[in-house]
Amino acid sequence: MIYVVLFAVLATFAQDVMAQPKKGAANDELKAKSEALMNTRLQMIKDELQLTDVQYAAFEPVYREYRKVLGRVSDKGARVKKEDLTNENVLKVMSIRLSNTINTASVKQKYLWIFAEIIEPLQIEKLYRIDDRIAKEARKIVQYK
Repeated sequence: MIYVVLFAVLATFAQDVMAQPKKGAANDELKAKSEALMNTRLQMIKDELQLTDVQYAAFEPVYREYRKVLGRVSDKGARVKKEDLTNENVLKVMSIRLSNTINTASVKQKYLWIFAEIIEPLQIEKLYRIDDRIAKEARKIVQYK
């Protein structure tokens, strides 16, 4: 059930990001939707990992920072729909996607040890699987496959 809600919020958020310029009220609305998405994601993770209130209190700010860092290391130049790939741009897009994979793995490796101070190793493994599943669904929604 929580996944359905998360993906509905994600779908709305993704459409808005693609459609609206980031100015004034539109930017405030995107920030509000981004925060709603993060809160939904956090609640899903708390439930899935069965975090105690003490664990969650320590986990939540670290996870927010982790998501910010992941967002900063991802080059948006890789966001090209399959039908828009050409012989002229495909190598550049592939190179960016591979760099994104390397950068993302580096962040995950760094945060592995940070998360280990808060939650159990099996919870970390499950967290990364949940994040990967959410990312996969997000790509489907915005059709960057």
